Amino acid sequence: MLLRKLRAAFLVPLSVLSLVGSQHVATGDAVPSDVDRGELLRVGGSSYPRLVRLQHSGEANGRVLVSMTTYADQTGFAVVYESRDDGATFQPLAEIRDPEGANEKGMCCSTLYELPQRVGDMPAGTLLWAGTAGVGDDAEVRRSSIRLWRSNDHGRTWEFLSTIVRAPQGPGVWEPEFTVSEQGDLVVFYSDDGDPEHDQKLVQVRSRDGRTWTDLRDTVKNDEFTVRPGMAGVRTLPDGTYVMVYEVCNYDPVHICTIWMRTSQDGWDFGDPYDLGTEILSETGGQPLGTPTIAWAPGPGPNGRLLLAYQMLANDNGGWAPGNGRTLMVNDDPSDLAHGWREIPAPVQISYNQGSVCRNFSPTLLPTRDGKSVIHVTTDFEKYIGGPCEAYHATGPIDGAGTSAPPEVHPVDPRPGR
Repeated sequence: MLLRKLRAAFLVPLSVLSLVGSQHVATGDAVPSDVDRGELLRVGGSSYPRLVRLQHSGEANGRVLVSMTTYADQTGFAVVYESRDDGATFQPLAEIRDPEGANEKGMCCSTLYELPQRVGDMPAGTLLWAGTAGVGDDAEVRRSSIRLWRSNDHGRTWEFLSTIVRAPQGPGVWEPEFTVSEQGDLVVFYSDDGDPEHDQKLVQVRSRDGRTWTDLRDTVKNDEFTVRPGMAGVRTLPDGTYVMVYEVCNYDPVHICTIWMRTSQDGWDFGDPYDLGTEILSETGGQPLGTPTIAWAPGPGPNGRLLLAYQMLANDNGGWAPGNGRTLMVNDDPSDLAHGWREIPAPVQISYNQGSVCRNFSPTLLPTRDGKSVIHVTTDFEKYIGGPCEAYHATGPIDGAGTSAPPEVHPVDPRPGR
């Protein structure tokens, strides 16, 4: 029987929240921290880190912000940290305490976005944060929703804006991702468990003002019920092309959650939802697996380059690749998403990385101001499996000479429990 998606473990607030919160819940023998390289970003539990650099915010331009979800006092909420030294250090900036995440209802799967242009009454530079609230302890009675908040002062204070979607009892809606379409609409993509014909699919809606959401449509889905597309990330290239990355789980019999991409010319129409798109494989045969995120950086060509972060790296024929837990990928020619992906050393490196609801789960990355290096934030257990899940950060070159020594290769099938 096919195993469920890793993120399913995040749906139970008490178990997740003991993972990402400040409590220590021992579930096995203590082991040393698996982070070989990287600095602890904050203490108190973190998941789903998301980086943005302010680019449309006047005198605040250049600041780097990172948001994370956490848990304390039976409440799930977001924390926002700021860096004014290009990702070298981070300081706490704000909290977003949605009442829908309180009283054990929980909060997860969040995103952070800076508007590049005006949408409704929100000027360019408005910050948006959205996450899933009400993840619920019992999947049969869960009533989750994706809640949108805005900041008009570069992330220091936040106000609730709208509920993007409220799922019916039972199914869940997860992992929102924003873009602004060519038509000027605010578009959000999210993973949806509520279609009885699909265990999960990617869908999208849009809004003219961030308050009213319309035109629900499918983005990626599959005829096979157990195939689960999800976890979208979207970036825009200088020529106006929109690039989307996402995972497709339970499709490849060897690799549990392969990573795919597709493009759009207007940010709304991404083509036939039954076409899975272009699968990502490195030039050396590395197969990235699970929880992808992307960033754009300047590069050798007019369209720059794409940076890809992910959870695990396998060989194309199965088993762990040498760079598992220690690599990112770069494509220097985004006009050809099927080729040209090269592995580079990840700034944060994790030595034991075989699938976990915390370890290297849903990382984030961002180029430095000069575009020559990458800021990388990912999560791992701080002290032992079952202990707090914490965020770590580091910065490393995109075009560095040489690579770090690979970890021991574990000859096992890279299919984590889901």
